[in-house]
Amino acid sequence: MRSVSVSVLVTAAALFGSAGAAGAAPHDYCGDLKGSNTGKTCEIRLSDTGYSVDVTIPLNYPDQKPIAEYVAKTRDAFVNAAKSGGARSTTAQLSIKPTEYNSDLPPRGTQTVVFKVYQSNGSGQPQTGYKAFNWDQSYRKPILYTIPKDDKDDAPLWRVDDPLKTVAPIVQAQLQQQLAPPPVVTPTPTTTSGQPTTTTSTTSTTTTPPPPPPPLPFSTATLYDPSNYQNFAVVNDGIRFFFDQGAILPDSYGALQVLVPRSAIDPMIA
Repeated sequence: MRSVSVSVLVTAAALFGSAGAAGAAPHDYCGDLKGSNTGKTCEIRLSDTGYSVDVTIPLNYPDQKPIAEYVAKTRDAFVNAAKSGGARSTTAQLSIKPTEYNSDLPPRGTQTVVFKVYQSNGSGQPQTGYKAFNWDQSYRKPILYTIPKDDKDDAPLWRVDDPLKTVAPIVQAQLQQQLAPPPVVTPTPTTTSGQPTTTTSTTSTTTTPPPPPPPLPFSTATLYDPSNYQNFAVVNDGIRFFFDQGAILPDSYGALQVLVPRSAIDPMIA
C-alpha cells in the first residue's frame, strides 16, 4: 500500500510540475534589450551626446529570439562605434522600424516582419538596408531562403535548386520599370495646309516615339547572387524581395524592393 501511495504521489507531482512548466511565462526578450513593452511593441530609445537609437519590435511575431539577437548585435555595434568615433558634423543615428506581412494561401500560412534599417555615422553617407524574419504557421518554423538537407529546425522557401534563373530576370525587369520607365509619348498636333489652326476637324496628330531609357547598371554577378535575396516576405500575391542600398544597383538608387508575382514562381515555392 505504501509503495502505491508513493507512486501516486510521484505521478501527481510530475503532472503538476508539467502543468506549471506549460503555464510558464514566455521569455522577456524586450526586457533583455532594456526596452519598453507597450503590450504590442517593444520600444528601444537611446540618446546620448553624438548619437541616437530608435527601434520598434512587434511582439506578435512568434519567434522573438532571433529578432532580439539581431537587434542587440546591431545596436551594440552602432553604439560602440558612435562612442569611439571622432568628430562628426551631425548626430549619428540608428533606426530599425518594422513592416508586417502575411500570407494565408493553403496549404501553409506565413507571418513576416521586415525591418528597415537606417544607419548614419554622422559624417559619411547614410545607409539603408533590410532585415526580414519569416515564420511558417503550419510547420511552426522559420522560413529561410535555403537550408541544408539535414536542417530539421527551419523550413525552406524553395523546392528548386536554382530559383534565380526565373527570379533574377523578373527583378531586373521590375526595377527597370520602376526606376527608368519608358517615356510617355506625347502626340504632336499638326494642321492641314491652308486651314486655320483652330479648326479641330482638320487637325491631326503625329507621334514620334522617343528613344527608350538606357538600361540600369546591373551587374550579373550581384543580380544572380543568392546572398542578395535573403530578405523577403511571402505574401498572397507572390514574394517581395528587399535589397540593401548598393546591393544590386549603385548606392544612388537607394534601398529597393520588388514583388515577384506568384503566377511566375508558384510551382517553385516549397
